[in-house]
Order: sequence, then structure tokens, then C-alpha cells
Amino acid sequence: MSFDDFKALVGLSFRDPQTAAHALMAQGWPVQARWMALIAAVSVSALLASLAAMLVGGADPEGTQVVMLSRQPMALAAMQLVAIVLAAGLMSGVGRLFGGHGRFEDALLLTVWIEVLLLLIQVVQLVLSLVLPGVAGLLGLAAIALFLWLTVQFTKALHGFRNSAKVALGLIGTAFVAGFILSLIAAALGILPEIAQ
Repeated sequence: MSFDDFKALVGLSFRDPQTAAHALMAQGWPVQARWMALIAAVSVSALLASLAAMLVGGADPEGTQVVMLSRQPMALAAMQLVAIVLAAGLMSGVGRLFGGHGRFEDALLLTVWIEVLLLLIQVVQLVLSLVLPGVAGLLGLAAIALFLWLTVQFTKALHGFRNSAKVALGLIGTAFVAGFILSLIAAALGILPEIAQ
């Protein structure tokens, strides 16, 4: 993929995400390349988060848990990698339960591409945080909305679904169930943060 192809695919992802998803899947990336793209994306994301934490560190010397985690880029990258692989597994597996035909390899590629698009927003947000912190905060909210919208559209493209509302409901339901199960696992392993009494 050339730089011009990359720019065109980024633009298409915002204008017509389902067409962009089909174009991306049609490129036939080898599985190894998809995993390499995942590792590269989470590495860059962790480095950007670490840089952002350094920039805001002076304003928050104690640091929130998010900021403190951002100061450990290796741990953050590992967490993001696990989260993306889990998301790809849920996107492909749950979709097939409802009659879809998507493969995990394509779901992985699409979730990595969502991460790449969010990285571009993260770079803009980092620059804005230095000059217009309020706008940077709004951009963060927009990034969450963009993530949800792209996930719904890419899931439709992956499985051949047509109804956005049903896919969105499935996404929300899957997130709640996955969150509940993960919280039970975390509690069983004793890795949940203590709640102040």
C-alpha cells in the first residue's frame, strides 16, 4: 500500500466505511502482515499516550491511574493488543452466531484499521492539547463516537449485515456481557482495584 493509497483509504473510511472495509479486506494481506500491523499500531499508540502523559504530568503530579499507566508504554501496548484481539474475536464470533460469515483474520484487519484511524485523531488531539485544551477534550469525545460508528459499519461489512440498529444493539449487548465476564475473571484473580470505604 502506497502513501497515496493510505490517504485515499483514510478518506474513504470516513466517507463510506463499509466500502473502505471491503476494499481493505480485498487486498488479501497475509495473516503475518495483519499481526505485524497490530503490533505496530499498538506500539505507536502507547508511545503517543506516553508522550501525552509527559506533557500533562506537570499539571497532575500524583497522576490518575490512566496517566500512570500511560507512563508504562510496554504495559499499555500489551493491554491494547489483548483488547484488539479480543474485539476481533468477538466481532467475528458473535457475528457468526447471528448468521454472519466474517472470518477472524478479516475482523483483526478491520479492528487494526480502526486503531490506525484513532491514532490519526490521537496525533491531532495531542497537538491541540498544547494550544486548545478544551477543543482537544471535545475531540476525545468525538473519537469515542467515531470508534462506535466505525465498529458498527465494519461489522456490517464483515458479515454482510444490513441493519445498523441491530448491529449496534448487538455491539452494546456484547460489550456488557464481555465486560461482566472479564470483571468476574479479574475479581477471581484479585486484580481489580480496591474500592475505598
